[in-house]
Amino acid sequence: KERDFIARNVIGMHEGSDPELKDSYVIITAHYDHLGIGEPVRGDSVYNGVMDNAIGCAALLELARVFSKCNVKTKRSIIFLLVTGEEHGLLGSTYYTDHPVRPLYKTIANVNIDGIAAFDYFKSIIGIGAELSTLENTLYETARENNVFVSQIPEAFQGSEAFSKSDQIAFASAGIPAIMLYEGMEYDNMTLEEGIEMQIDYATNRYHTPFDDLTQEINYDAAKQNTQLLFTLIYKIANSEVAPQWKDGVIYKNERLRTQAEKR
Repeated sequence: KERDFIARNVIGMHEGSDPELKDSYVIITAHYDHLGIGEPVRGDSVYNGVMDNAIGCAALLELARVFSKCNVKTKRSIIFLLVTGEEHGLLGSTYYTDHPVRPLYKTIANVNIDGIAAFDYFKSIIGIGAELSTLENTLYETARENNVFVSQIPEAFQGSEAFSKSDQIAFASAGIPAIMLYEGMEYDNMTLEEGIEMQIDYATNRYHTPFDDLTQEINYDAAKQNTQLLFTLIYKIANSEVAPQWKDGVIYKNERLRTQAEKR
């Protein structure tokens, strides 16, 4: 059964410290919805969504806590946005870009969190969409400072159009340079082949099933590592003197120019 109801986005803001740059914004997103009650699988009909995306929401809340409670100063302001309706077609993020709390042209970047590393401490990071903008440079700086390297989506997962499958695409379509971090397949305690197999096992047997729940093993050291990487990336973007830019030839650049010209 389906029914119509109101589901709200939840927004908080960490104000920047620079008199001029604080009127520009880095927006951090994570979707808090999942699939609800669905077709029973082995007698279980509750689709919990622990990895997709309760763990991402936990990371966003921890990042918001650290930036606000630990007196971390950034030149630019940071908007923390928990969005609804991602699983039903990016409804919350699309609503936000249609009704932004701060102008789109003043929003310099989106960092989307959809899942957090939980298998093992990892050696590499993948920037979904990084190659489309100068956020790629910030990703490489972040990786170096955190002793990991930047890797690409493995061949086994290519063709999945990862950039268009979560909320970052709504912000990109509104002209805002966007990125999502994902741990690479090179782990400390398993081979590359074993890492890929573990990812495939999750995608096949737990993703979007009732078994994405707290019975699965979660490596909290890996989750902490991932969240620290996100902190470094966000901090660098929020302190940058120059806003990220789409690279030449990227289709989202025209919308960026349009919102800037219209001051929308």
